[in-house]
Amino acid sequence: MKALKWAACLAIGAMAMIAFAQATPDAGATAYPSKPIRVIVPYAPGGGGDTVFRTLTEPLAVRVRQPVFMEHHAGAGGTIGLDVLAHAAPDGYSIGVGSSDAVALAPNFYPKLGYDPQKDLVPIAIVAEMPLVLMVKAESPIQSLPDLLASARAKPASVSYGTPGRGSSPHIMGELLARGAKVELNHIPYKGTGPAIQDLLGGHVDAVVVSGFDSVPLEKAKRVRTLAVTGTQRYPLLPQTPTFRESGVDTLDDLRVWFGLFAPAGTPRAAVERLSGAIDAIVATEEFSRKASELGFVPIRATPEQVRERVRTDIAKLAEMVKRTGVKPD
Repeated sequence: MKALKWAACLAIGAMAMIAFAQATPDAGATAYPSKPIRVIVPYAPGGGGDTVFRTLTEPLAVRVRQPVFMEHHAGAGGTIGLDVLAHAAPDGYSIGVGSSDAVALAPNFYPKLGYDPQKDLVPIAIVAEMPLVLMVKAESPIQSLPDLLASARAKPASVSYGTPGRGSSPHIMGELLARGAKVELNHIPYKGTGPAIQDLLGGHVDAVVVSGFDSVPLEKAKRVRTLAVTGTQRYPLLPQTPTFRESGVDTLDDLRVWFGLFAPAGTPRAAVERLSGAIDAIVATEEFSRKASELGFVPIRATPEQVRERVRTDIAKLAEMVKRTGVKPD
């Protein structure tokens, strides 16, 4: 009898333990996130991608109730940082910034990247988009894109333009512009946007091609004159600046740049959805839109599935553009 009672007690105890485990959130899996999240930023502090996502880290930390910190791995147009991200543990605690240059353009320009963006990265969100902008310093005698092209036709290769580097989207834009307008331009590659802008303002280069993020503050300060923007419509933050198409060049409609967040392949779907939902809620706020306008970019809301499709189509478009330019890696 005692044995039967003891067996019954064990059975009841086992059932209670099972019920408790099923009712407890930490039954075999800790709720995500349960520790700080690292954001790998493939740019130097103060750069475009860094500044865009610095506006996200604090509100993201509030929403996920965990610290969110940035870790910089700058160099090679963002590809070094994405390589670090692609080989990080796929546990949801390492995510990173990816740009259209590093995610969609680099695979078409550098055949031996250390990562495949479509196989090694999982999209979380795209949060910012902007055109590429051709600009000259405010004191330049060049008043418009037709002026610049007229100078180039009068004396081939006499007009120089700077970019953040060879194989960057600004470089591809400059080459497409030259071919579309049938002129010869002198490309001057720099190691980053900052040095290119410094040389423009110092009078060492005639023009530069940069992102909307980099041009808007300079235009507001009346230090530069923006001549044209890529895309099919004028940029809301530079409403006075015509598109290239408006100025007679129709080969740059599809060339725009964006910044998004990615995770290593294999990251749990629940973690990706948790982060995507939190980021979408932040981007939808008026506060984020205000900061975006001040910084020079347009907020974008996109689901992971939409980002995946954007990456796929942009890789294909940029492959065709790179082929048209004939630009090759050094």
